[in-house]
Amino acid sequence: MADHEKLNQSVGRLLVARIPGLKLDPVSQQALSDGIIGGAVLFKENAQDLQQLHALTSAIIKHSLHVPVLTVDQEGGAVQRFDHVLTPIPSAMALAACGEEGTIHRVSKINATQLKSLGFNCLLAPVLDVLTNPLNPIIGTRAFSDNPRKVCDIGAEVAEAITEGGLVAVGKHFPGHGSTLEDSHTDLAVNPMDSNVLWQIDLLPFRNLLHQLPSILVGHIWLSSVDPEPLPATLSKRVTQGILREYLGYEGLIMTDDMIMKAITAGWGLAEACVLALEAGVDLLLVCGDINETIEVHHYIVDAVRSGRLPETRIDDAVSRIDKLFSKRPKAVTKKGLVQFQNELTLQFDRCLAASCAAVTVLRGEIPPINSGNWVVLVPSHARYPMRLVDHLNEIAKERFNALEFSEVRYSIDPSPEEAASIRSQCSERNCIFLTYRSLTNQGQIHLGSLIAIDAREKVQVAVDVPFDCVGMPAWENALATYDPSDLAMRALSKILLGEFTPVGTCPVSLEFQVTSNR
Repeated sequence: MADHEKLNQSVGRLLVARIPGLKLDPVSQQALSDGIIGGAVLFKENAQDLQQLHALTSAIIKHSLHVPVLTVDQEGGAVQRFDHVLTPIPSAMALAACGEEGTIHRVSKINATQLKSLGFNCLLAPVLDVLTNPLNPIIGTRAFSDNPRKVCDIGAEVAEAITEGGLVAVGKHFPGHGSTLEDSHTDLAVNPMDSNVLWQIDLLPFRNLLHQLPSILVGHIWLSSVDPEPLPATLSKRVTQGILREYLGYEGLIMTDDMIMKAITAGWGLAEACVLALEAGVDLLLVCGDINETIEVHHYIVDAVRSGRLPETRIDDAVSRIDKLFSKRPKAVTKKGLVQFQNELTLQFDRCLAASCAAVTVLRGEIPPINSGNWVVLVPSHARYPMRLVDHLNEIAKERFNALEFSEVRYSIDPSPEEAASIRSQCSERNCIFLTYRSLTNQGQIHLGSLIAIDAREKVQVAVDVPFDCVGMPAWENALATYDPSDLAMRALSKILLGEFTPVGTCPVSLEFQVTSNR
């Protein structure tokens, strides 16, 4: 093999790309076949149904020169790409709330096993961030807890289940995204903690699980106590090479978060940032933009090696770590096996629904009797999560109750005072179920809640994402949390509200803090 071809393929081994659409397109297929890219991250846009997804993953495996790294963000709850195709699973925080070790392990293994059946060999989980900032815009219920010890214990359980399911588990987002106030998709996230706090909180789950994690994903997070100038950990030699590789002694595979996030591209440019990440000690680059952008990154890295800027030994070290973890070409089930696989999904859905029911937590008061009359359900209009609770409630009500009906009122995610006043009039002297979504950052919800509480009859507030919502609404004496805005959680909530299950969840984060309104 000519040296230039070997270099092209070695650099390609380090790049995991995004595939556009439902079929393997010609450009991506050629890049896989030539070894210009070494695998794929799939998203919701890549999945229509089980047969189509199976065909896509099979094509990726078939046409890859390298043993492909085939991976996905299938964490559960608010972050899962295939909940419309595979069994939906509860969020990380919901699993922590249900608190049953057997349930946590079982649900996590269901997730991994299903993905393996489709040919995946890597899962971008568990999330090991410690949620110390209630206003964190990106982590939220993706975290297990604000208690680092609890994150360690549950993270270890999930990582073990993923490994048992046959996938490479990836702990993320090193060195800790839980205290940040920024979303690294749009801005450079800043972890402002000093070294002592980092060591005892943010880094603790990574330290404790170091030898259990075959791979760690580094986030676009600036450790301001480590790097004096703004620099994401992905590009920082002090963090990636210095802390993770040398100080902590981690010998596994280090990968980046998606390199097309604005936290990276706005400051350094995509291709240059990818070279900087390799110089910082990263082994595998997730480049989830347009496939042609990924090919351009490949050319840029090859040029950096040829110019002498990037030592070829750095590429060889990274390839060696990738090959060690991904040495065997994955296999998807046969087309005939898909029929049995589909039947298994139904059975496993019931198990995950039971886990979601077990997670629902009474944060304050109790659930009043909901067995008659007309109840209004207030639902925030969210672009990603439809929260069709009313449909599920009415379905149960028609079967079990003679005179019980639910109607829906949709409100803006951050309603204005005028909208709040209008909705108050619709709820006056009525029984109300008030779904809230991150009301501490959408404080129009707090104002709306304070108005409705004045003259509503029976009332229940439900935090459908982070449980911190209840802190800003003391007038709602009955408050629940689902830790999850997905349809699975809405089904579980309907069963809880109508008495089919008793809520037994325990809140895994502290609610002891003060809220100030910005209105």
